[in-house]
Amino acid sequence: MAISQIAFHVIFTALFIVANVVFVRAVLYRLNLVFNARKANGTENFLEHKNWGFRIKSFVLNVILQKKNFKEPLRGIMHAFVFYGFVTYLLHTTSQFISGVFGYALDDPYKFTLVGSIFGETANHYYEAALQVVSILVLVGLGFFAWRRWIQKAKGLDVHSPASAIVIGMISLLMISTLLGEGARAVGAEYANPFHDAAPIAAGIGAFWEAIGVEYSSADLVFQIMWWTHILSVFAFMLYVPTSKHAHLIFAPFNYFLQSDTPKGALSKLNLEDETAVWGVTRTEDFPWPNLLDGLSCIECGRCQVQCPANRTGKVLNPKAIIVELKHALMDKMPEVVKIRETNPEGAADAVAALDTSVIGKYEGLSEEALWGCTTCYACVEACPVGNNQVNAIMEMRRHLVLVDSNFPAELQGAFVNMENNSNPWGVAAHSRADWAEGLGVKTMAEDSNVDVLYWVGCAGAFDDRNKRIAQSFVKIMQKADVKFGILGTEEGCSGDSARRGGNEYLYQTLAQSNVDTMNGYNVKKIVTACPHCYNTIKNEYPQFGGNFEVIHHSEFINELSKEGKIDVGVAEDANAGKYTYHDSCYIGRYNDNYENPRDLVKKVSGGKLAEPVDHHTKGLCCGAGGAQMWMEEHGERVNFKRSNQLLDTGATTIATACPFCITMITDGVKQEGKIEEVKVKDIAELVAENLK
Repeated sequence: MAISQIAFHVIFTALFIVANVVFVRAVLYRLNLVFNARKANGTENFLEHKNWGFRIKSFVLNVILQKKNFKEPLRGIMHAFVFYGFVTYLLHTTSQFISGVFGYALDDPYKFTLVGSIFGETANHYYEAALQVVSILVLVGLGFFAWRRWIQKAKGLDVHSPASAIVIGMISLLMISTLLGEGARAVGAEYANPFHDAAPIAAGIGAFWEAIGVEYSSADLVFQIMWWTHILSVFAFMLYVPTSKHAHLIFAPFNYFLQSDTPKGALSKLNLEDETAVWGVTRTEDFPWPNLLDGLSCIECGRCQVQCPANRTGKVLNPKAIIVELKHALMDKMPEVVKIRETNPEGAADAVAALDTSVIGKYEGLSEEALWGCTTCYACVEACPVGNNQVNAIMEMRRHLVLVDSNFPAELQGAFVNMENNSNPWGVAAHSRADWAEGLGVKTMAEDSNVDVLYWVGCAGAFDDRNKRIAQSFVKIMQKADVKFGILGTEEGCSGDSARRGGNEYLYQTLAQSNVDTMNGYNVKKIVTACPHCYNTIKNEYPQFGGNFEVIHHSEFINELSKEGKIDVGVAEDANAGKYTYHDSCYIGRYNDNYENPRDLVKKVSGGKLAEPVDHHTKGLCCGAGGAQMWMEEHGERVNFKRSNQLLDTGATTIATACPFCITMITDGVKQEGKIEEVKVKDIAELVAENLK
């Protein structure tokens, strides 16, 4: 082997080792920081997690098939060009690594190719030809993202990002060097004639080289330059990416594979009897590790920010900032924590406690105002292409503010006291909980527990005058269908949703356990409710307290009655003259994937006419009342006004809802626009009850 070949071989091998060692060390260093945080509930040993099927499915759908990226179709396609380009390049780059390590790089880089060694040279020629097409598609994708960031200046991409320019430049260089190198090979007749037609891109670039004076004798040198340009760009990419926001390439797959299979609508249960347990979080090391892994996975694309109702109405909350600031806290605070734990394990607890690792109020995006602006609508989680859960992180911090600091909006104090004293946030006397049903012939479980279904009325249906009419309409439907049902009456308590989302886990657990004990005492098996918040907490969170019930939202229940022929729903008299629209409830939609049952009912009543607002289904805009916002003052532009205007913009004369909070908020929004006389706001139960044949 010539001296020059030996020198290049040594240089390549050294660069190869350095790049790979630095890359692996950077990744493992960050994972070590993450997993030194608090264990996540149910994942104390995530390697023993039983539902491997769920994890594999999550990985395949969202990493391999890019499912969540395609929720934004155009961006999804462009991202797929880049992602699948990387996947396609794996064999090519691995072949280059092997060629370099074994000294072929200067002499004949194509002496070894993985595809050729496995499938033969014919297959390798076609693979390389396909790679040229892929390279063009990657460049198209990169061009699109550059245009969005620097020319269109799309909302959500509001942070100056040199990292984006660096990575787009690096990837572009990878693609261009490959294309130019393949063109040089074409000039040098490296392609046998039968494959020239299979590689028209290389042939075209070869014509360009020839046009500027590159001939057969010099083509090999050009190819060598491009080969080294490509491989050095790969090494630079490996050194840079783990330390940048583009580390999502590495950590997002971890994020999806390590996801928990707990229901989307279930917050974790705090062990309030354990004096050593963490009650909410403000210290970096106390966050469950998935919250910190989210930070490493974040690409800062802004999809969560664009969908957030608080951010869309000018509030300081930015779900992107929540996750980015947690990443900053991870890198700022956790190295010292890990160092102490590794060097002084016996005294680590006290030494770590002495560190200033708190985040609330210490990072701009993690202000108290931001945390209390969240409606827990889950739009940010739904939108995130890398599987982050901003809501869980916000709830961890809210719990700390309430349970540890006793620091929360003053208006919540009244709701908490009312739930504690009267088991409803309105503060109405608990003994009047069943008064709404007077004269309807509804029996309580104490009077007759031999029923097929328990109707969980909820606080709104029991105490709010507007929602009492919805409860009465639903009773009319069930009686028409001969459903054997009962209510708990005064034995029913607040489900506790607002307490838990308001950060008061202690109050929530008291309410939840009492309700579970009551229902288990009656051996309840099946529950139907018109309140999505009650529905979600009883279905997804009461199992944490021994309450394992079949829970159905009234939209699904009524739709099933209709499909089974137990009720006959007619078309409304105003269907021809008016137009109907439907407002998605976050807690039956995004949290529980119930989008079509309420729409089916609205279509029956409207004669098939349903005008969708600009934001609907998974992108439906929140009414603004979730996350205990129902009991807090909202400052600035109101979310419910923005949503109501979207619904009014459809030209609808009837707005259908399926949630007691939503009907209150949308009604207020319609009143604000002075259209309450001409536009009706009704629950689906009312629409069906009014049009029963």
